[in-house]
Amino acid sequence: MRRAGLDATIARLRTDPTTLHGRTFDLIVIGGGIHGVAIAREAAVRGATVALLEARDFANGTSSRSSRLIHGGLRYLANLQIGLVREALRERERLLRLAPHLVRPLPMLMPFFRDGGGRRWVNRIGTRVYGWLAGRSTLPGPESLSAKAALQRFPGLRSDGLRSGLLFFDAATQDTRLVLANAVAAARAGALLCNWCEVVGADGDGLRAREVWAGSEVRLRARHVVNAAGPFADPVRQTLGVAGPQLVRRSRGSHVVLAPRPGETALAAFLPDRRIQFVIPHDDGTLCGTTEVDEESGDGDPTVPAADVDYLLQALGFLLAPAPTRADLRFAYSGWRSLPSKNGPAGNLAREASVITERLADGELHTIVGGKLTTHRSLAERLVARLLTDLEPSPTRTQPLPGGDGPRVVQDPLWWRHGCHAIALRAAATAIEDGLEPLCPHRPFLRIEAVYALRELAAVTFADLMLRRLVHSQGPCLQPACLHAAHELFVRHRSWRVDDERARACAAVVDEVRQLSGGIAEGT
Repeated sequence: MRRAGLDATIARLRTDPTTLHGRTFDLIVIGGGIHGVAIAREAAVRGATVALLEARDFANGTSSRSSRLIHGGLRYLANLQIGLVREALRERERLLRLAPHLVRPLPMLMPFFRDGGGRRWVNRIGTRVYGWLAGRSTLPGPESLSAKAALQRFPGLRSDGLRSGLLFFDAATQDTRLVLANAVAAARAGALLCNWCEVVGADGDGLRAREVWAGSEVRLRARHVVNAAGPFADPVRQTLGVAGPQLVRRSRGSHVVLAPRPGETALAAFLPDRRIQFVIPHDDGTLCGTTEVDEESGDGDPTVPAADVDYLLQALGFLLAPAPTRADLRFAYSGWRSLPSKNGPAGNLAREASVITERLADGELHTIVGGKLTTHRSLAERLVARLLTDLEPSPTRTQPLPGGDGPRVVQDPLWWRHGCHAIALRAAATAIEDGLEPLCPHRPFLRIEAVYALRELAAVTFADLMLRRLVHSQGPCLQPACLHAAHELFVRHRSWRVDDERARACAAVVDEVRQLSGGIAEGT
């Protein structure tokens, strides 16, 4: 892509796994979600040698299935998780400064209904404490609203029984792009990242890993191995030969997506069952959720059960007028949260990340349990400082994420997806046939964005490109003609010979979307 004029500082993201064979690293990270890539970035920035192994694609699981909030977690105050809230609010402020193209201020309205579950005075005090913990934040403080003012801030809010509202600020993001930005930053700093490279065992000679598509096996070693596999942390421990009780408890969080709505204000509302529900506007869809349901361990990916859809529609019916129906749903997805394996309701378990250290035949394994999208950087700083015995303040405290360190061209939709790299992308498009033309009439992405993802952002499979590089709140367009045109471009510009056959590659995308959405997006 650099031959087409892109900024030469953009590092090629994927390393050929075979080049890792026989090498020793300071740190090996297993897992390419938000915590894995943040830890790889942190260690590489501090000068360590780092390899990251991801069995599938970056952000393939939980890290692309969140509520897409960068927030302190107002509800965690009720559980007296003061330290977590303070840390998250501090990290929220950093991300607003260092990744302005990925993290944006979000006004949030908390409505109070006569038949609702939230208490006005408690939440008013809570938001005041929230603002105090945030310190010198750039975001405005909370504001009490009358019922009339609340309806003006969020048209479509149910007016029947509405007593008042409370306006406060948090921040929103696009979680998959945040993961990729951290991955690019890690690669720029010298980390070697390998997606589609599965760890298959360990012994006295180190770790054994297998490149999924070519089947080649490599051996590599490090004194410290970080298990950042999230809900799959326990299967990774078993693969590495670690015996011990289960560390992770899985909780399923489902979301549904409605059509885009006017305005920027989100809802954060307590329901009669005392659970909080979010309605979050994005340019390409309105994100609604979430559930919190314990789920037994399994090998496959989570899907959205009908019961979760029914619950979310019931919640939306309590909040909105007119109440949405199943026919209004544009997309859905479900993800597993990684929680500590303890007794009690999932909603009451601590969200702070903990690190459990166990012995391997050739070093130590450090397994991350829990954690939040918002605090990925601070977790990485603490863990890497301990492992490398480097207690200096991290450079990542002030380093912008890729795309966040240039001019802000907020009127350019490419800026919101690529930051300052948008300028280079537009310049590079002149070397690509119809580079500035839409890839599909039903989604906003340009052909140059697909080419960039294939050449520089480690999109190995066709599904990598369509689901995790060209990220849209309503999922990829599944119109056959659009999929076929995208696959033609994929074959022309891909970096690895994967997904040659068009019919099979397109069917794989459709199947993955169907599994992800519980069939809600089928046929769109």
